Parts: sequence; C-alpha cells; structure tokens
Amino acid sequence: MDRAETNKRFILKYIRALNEAEDKLNILSQYTSDSKLIERIAFLEKAFPRHQVMVDEVTAEASRVIVRARFIGKNLGPVNGMRPTGKKVEVPFAMGYEIQQGRIISHWLITDQLALLVQSVV
Repeated sequence: MDRAETNKRFILKYIRALNEAEDKLNILSQYTSDSKLIERIAFLEKAFPRHQVMVDEVTAEASRVIVRARFIGKNLGPVNGMRPTGKKVEVPFAMGYEIQQGRIISHWLITDQLALLVQSVV
C-alpha cells in the first residue's frame, strides 16, 4: 500500500473514532498534535455535543488528505455569543490534513458558514 492510501485510511479511521467516541477530546492525542485542530473540535463539541461527520469523498496524495463531508449536529451550546437554539444542522465542508509519521500535524478548513448560521438561527 502506498503512502497516500495509508494516510487516507488513517484519516477515515480518525473520523470513525471521533464519531464513535463518548469523549472526542479524550482520543485526539492518539491522532494529532495540531493544537488548532484540537481547539476547533473542542469548540464544536461544546456547541454541538456528540456531532457527527459524514464523509462524502476522500482524496489523498503523499502526506496530504482532503475530505469533503457534512457536519451534522444539534446546537445545544453557545456559538460565537449566540444562545443555543436546539436546532439540528447539516453543513457541508472540506478539510485538508497533513500527516507525518502517522499523526495529523496541520489542517485547513473550508465550510459553508452561512448554511450553519441559517440552520442554527432560522
């Protein structure tokens, strides 16, 4: 198996582990040292406890993996100063990961923030 395929499988395993975890923050150290990614997941878990990621597409090349997916959760915590609405959201996003020695070392995210706002508030 080549490096890209190994990294692709690693990311799918990571996402599956997050989706199944009772405490997402507790398992992150097994997969990443990227402090910004840990902060992002902590924020999302507070605002959307037990959220899920549904993968639509995965592309990999060498140490980089890109995931196109949907974030699904129920707004039960504050988001940027706004009170929780209790509404369910399903928001498309794309995230890129860089993997070195079997760990996520950096990431980037593109998300439809307008869809998140509309679904959370309206």
